Amino acid sequence: MSKERTRQYYWRSKDYVPTVYKEIDLAYFAGIIDGEGCFCMYKCPQGYIRGCLKIDNTDKKLIDWIEDTFTGYSSSLTRATSSKKYTRDIFSWVSTGDHLLDISEQVLPYLVIKKAHCENMIKFRQSCSTRTGNKPIAENILAIRQACLEASRKLNSRYHLHPLKGNL
Repeated sequence: MSKERTRQYYWRSKDYVPTVYKEIDLAYFAGIIDGEGCFCMYKCPQGYIRGCLKIDNTDKKLIDWIEDTFTGYSSSLTRATSSKKYTRDIFSWVSTGDHLLDISEQVLPYLVIKKAHCENMIKFRQSCSTRTGNKPIAENILAIRQACLEASRKLNSRYHLHPLKGNL
């Protein structure tokens, strides 16, 4: 299916303009995602589920390249190390919404480690097919989103590696 055809079945904001990225940038970005990235979903206090792609690194040049190439937004914070002898700046880049869906669809063929995470995120973002405003979301859509949240928790959990689970 062409990209234009795959995007017909879900809603996009009127002012969103999809960007087609270079293959070499997508391949490099996939390596960064596999090593430093996290596709995460969480339930907000208001009850809705939010998904994002987050990349953290101590090198600002990497985050600047990602922000210049793929937009999104970045921030920094200082985190103390476990020994408390020194602190390090941690730089973050985050993508959400329509932008996340575009990036996920384009980077998917290049991912190795986070391929299942990315597929789950695409499924989640595609369930955001209509703007509901104050109207309740249909039960079948809520079920898809909840299933994606649970799948994300399992994919991101390290509990399955616990020695008592016998899965080492």
